[in-house]
Amino acid sequence: MKVLIADDQKLLRESFRTIIERNSEIKVVACASNGKEAYELCGKLRPDVVLMDISMPLCNGTEATKLIKSQYPNIKVLIVTASDDQIDVCQAIRNGADGYILKSVGTEELILSIKSTFLGLQIIHKDVFKPETFAGHSEEPKAPRNNQITVEGVDVKLTDRELDIIEMIVEGKDNKEISASLFIAEGTVKNIITTIISKLHLKDRTQLAVFAIKNSLI
Repeated sequence: MKVLIADDQKLLRESFRTIIERNSEIKVVACASNGKEAYELCGKLRPDVVLMDISMPLCNGTEATKLIKSQYPNIKVLIVTASDDQIDVCQAIRNGADGYILKSVGTEELILSIKSTFLGLQIIHKDVFKPETFAGHSEEPKAPRNNQITVEGVDVKLTDRELDIIEMIVEGKDNKEISASLFIAEGTVKNIITTIISKLHLKDRTQLAVFAIKNSLI
């Protein structure tokens, strides 16, 4: 697994490299000191995963993420930052970031996050993910509902009821609140959520919320 590290602090770049390369499955192919450099290195080296800081000169992490994902959609971008600002989180995900973790994570969690991102899992640090923030900081007009989406080459159709539930999950509502809003049993809500997660090949409701926002399901 080839990893590129983008951080404007040399000490942190070298520390990340040392930690990561202790794992025999991962190789750090290069380090970048800003987003522009990271984007250019992606074109030359085609890493599997980019560890991207947010605050960097010339081109910040969210801007670089958008550039990389637009040109090289198969490259995974994992934001690794000190910022837990909800606007940063929301903008990074909307720009295509595959995950968002804080620099306060431990060594094992960092390695696990890199591997999970490489495998296509969306990793969002528990201390920064707030569904209501994703719903409330949209910078674009709300798009029409999208009842059909392609997942792994297969067209998946969602019902209006399933979209209603997805929207409430993004708003941060639990199963009890959803059941009260829709006048259906809590067990029915749970079963529908399980069906949605299975249809979209996701792991849990957190991944579902992120997927819904990134793919304009709501």
